[in-house]
Amino acid sequence: MPEGTPNLPLSYIEAHGDRPALIDGKLPVTFSYLSSLARVAASRLLAQGVERGEVVGVQLPNVWEYPVLELALPLIGAIVMPLPLNLGRAEIEHALTLTGARRILRQPEAEALTAQGEEGPLPRPDADPERIVEVALTSGSTGLPKLASLHAGLKQATFERFTSRLGVTTADRVLVMSPLMQGIGGMCLFCLRAGAALVMLRRPRFDAAHTLRVASEARATLLVGVPTNVIRMLEASELAAADLQAARCTAVAGAPMPPEVARAWETRTGSRVVSFYGTMDAGQLAVGSPSDPVEKRWHSVGRPHDGVECLITQDGEICMRGPTVQKRFWGEDAGPYSPDGWAHLGDLGFLDEDGFLHVSGRLKDIIIRGGTNINPHEVEDHLRTHPGVRDACVVGRPDHDLGERAVAYVVGSLTLAELREHLEARGLARYKWPESVELIDELPLKGPGKVDRLRLKELANAESPLR
Repeated sequence: MPEGTPNLPLSYIEAHGDRPALIDGKLPVTFSYLSSLARVAASRLLAQGVERGEVVGVQLPNVWEYPVLELALPLIGAIVMPLPLNLGRAEIEHALTLTGARRILRQPEAEALTAQGEEGPLPRPDADPERIVEVALTSGSTGLPKLASLHAGLKQATFERFTSRLGVTTADRVLVMSPLMQGIGGMCLFCLRAGAALVMLRRPRFDAAHTLRVASEARATLLVGVPTNVIRMLEASELAAADLQAARCTAVAGAPMPPEVARAWETRTGSRVVSFYGTMDAGQLAVGSPSDPVEKRWHSVGRPHDGVECLITQDGEICMRGPTVQKRFWGEDAGPYSPDGWAHLGDLGFLDEDGFLHVSGRLKDIIIRGGTNINPHEVEDHLRTHPGVRDACVVGRPDHDLGERAVAYVVGSLTLAELREHLEARGLARYKWPESVELIDELPLKGPGKVDRLRLKELANAESPLR
């Protein structure tokens, strides 16, 4: 990093000159041009009245304009709030209310801000590592999602550990299969700091055939996404004609990668599969390396980062602390750290004799659908507002394609069509909607007032396929 400019991402960008930074179809954006566009966009945002410390929502597909804005907003001291395209009205309104954000930049605004133009005067950049540069929605554990407040020092620490463990260099072309607006896709932005180019898929939803075609044409060297992406590409007929010889590594997170899927992908493509692990609530803990032994790559999430501590509690829960952990949630005095000084991740696991971390299950109730977290408590709160629902519990059912799908157990009278109509009217994101409704007389309990979610999960696993 250039001396004297700590925690300023643009200083990394400018160091890579005329090398390609963003590949979006036939549109190549060099690092020099990216820097220029970011400064022009920052000037325009300033002229529009965006202030230092203001939270600005950005909601875009994986297009080259997003990295420009992700660099531009911090240049004027504003704070980026990525808003995934699959959010519903309820989640967006909650985020805007909590942060006081007054504007959301979508495709029309992004295109206008990132058009060629003259750079205007900009304020002196703030290199304080404690400054908040991003606010991100988390899955939460109860009710509406909390907002993570990510400071520059955290982003710097995560960048250094993520890219070094994956061996990212200026020779890499990183294909982002997950949305840049979400944590997994957002990790790929760190690769720009290492001088790698980002390959944009542009489409709002993942399409296996399109992804294989783009990966072949761009000669992508590193593919980053969720296990569902890999499963769907393996099942796509277009895989036979795809040229993935350049793809040295495929990195996944968000859900467990079945070892048989990893084996099939490596056999078909030669791209080594690794996993990485963390949560938006706490931070990134571990990343695998392409140079790790095959049994470690397929069965673990890598080794905990240097400088980040990992603890396995007596009941097997994974905990962490260190520079990649946020200090506090937005609008709150506390963060993910518990009174014992550790951030509890809610997952079960263990460290093997070689120091590799294995995730074996979950203590928390989060449903992971296609690598995206669904907080069942949030969905249940919406369901209970329906006049025909006396009580409800939402659990995950295993699914070959998506990992899990949500099932609603309802005490009352509610059809699947009525559920969809109700949740649409409530503005809840569509991906959170249960895909099956099971009517029961009462919810099973395991203690005073505590629903036995494990029992309902067992029922969901044993019942017929989703209908």
